[in-house]
Amino acid sequence: MSKQIDYTPEEWKTISTAPVLAGLLVSVSDMSGPVGITKEALAVAKAVGESAANKSNELIKAVAESFSASGGKPSLPTLPGDRADIRNNLIETCKLAAAVIAQKSPAEVEEYKRWLVTLAQRTAQASKEGGFLGIGGTRVSDAESAAVNELAAALHVSA
Repeated sequence: MSKQIDYTPEEWKTISTAPVLAGLLVSVSDMSGPVGITKEALAVAKAVGESAANKSNELIKAVAESFSASGGKPSLPTLPGDRADIRNNLIETCKLAAAVIAQKSPAEVEEYKRWLVTLAQRTAQASKEGGFLGIGGTRVSDAESAAVNELAAALHVSA
């Protein structure tokens, strides 16, 4: 089982920010307004925090503890201005994090990749999309569902 000390600072930054980026991928796929975005951000933070207690994977626990130690505010990469480019950048960073883990700790990579997809799913379910004043709308929009599926496909895991 790997820990933070097994990775370079740059590798750890990629690995530890990928969970937030998985949630951000869903948020930028279907902008739900300030309240929806806040709910989605809180859903990611809560899910990452709960991972420290609920996962047996030491790497995921270490990432969750690192996230908590940062106050839930990891340093995010600079993102391009175009929404499609942002989505591609977020997915590529998640893939890079998985590749680093696959190289240094192959036994942990599958659970890490599934964890990223689960975080994206929880983000998608955090806020209704559409509707008016909380009435109507759908729990997960088509765009959010597509983002979760795209991330899962990129990581070669099921959504």
